Amino acid sequence: MPGKLCLIVPVIAATLLVAADPPWVGKHVAEWSDTDALQVLSDSPWAKRSTPTILPALTAFERRDGGNIAAQGGGQGMQLDRLKDALNPFGGGGAQARPDQGPESHIDKLPIRWETALPIRAAEFKSNETGAPDVDGEDYAIAVYDVSLKLASIDALAMKDIDRELKKISLLKIEGRPDNAKEFRPVRVSVLRIGGDTATVVYFFPRAAHITADDERITFEAQIGRIAVAQYFYPPQMQFQGKLEL
Repeated sequence: MPGKLCLIVPVIAATLLVAADPPWVGKHVAEWSDTDALQVLSDSPWAKRSTPTILPALTAFERRDGGNIAAQGGGQGMQLDRLKDALNPFGGGGAQARPDQGPESHIDKLPIRWETALPIRAAEFKSNETGAPDVDGEDYAIAVYDVSLKLASIDALAMKDIDRELKKISLLKIEGRPDNAKEFRPVRVSVLRIGGDTATVVYFFPRAAHITADDERITFEAQIGRIAVAQYFYPPQMQFQGKLEL
């Protein structure tokens, strides 16, 4: 009996290790359950949740200097250098306070997905997610969900040129490269209103960036009006069925 027990224990341990594999490692898409799809969409190498930082409203001088007197959080006067001065994107300290309303620790983390990755598209299809944006795969697409336009201080006037403005204040940085091709601006940005004052913002970065599994880490930084977000992605982890999926 003790001998049989010694044989059984390793088998059980091996089974538990296999069961612990995340769905994108241990299963084909056809085998995913609804729970598996939810995990891919919420906590996977392609899907993260980022704590936003609420930036102070622009002063009249900054709005005038930026060429957009109506802007409150965006416009040319709010560039990435000001964003970097205003927050540590990965500090985890929660949303910063607005000067007029005190702490905003109640602000939820914003879902950020690498939208063109096959596991994300498959999980959205599996879960019948109707709010997923359309992407054609021509460019890398990163989507920021559940953005409050009210909190971002983006009104109807600011929405007129919002796509053009958001291109200027977002960035994809690739680390671990020997050359200088490390920073890329989006070629386009789409703001999709979901209902009320909520939107999904999709950033399209050029495939010419040629991201590979040898790139150690990618930093996505963006500002949407007064809302600033930043998130790391790790290409070595973004493997699906033996292939880098972006």
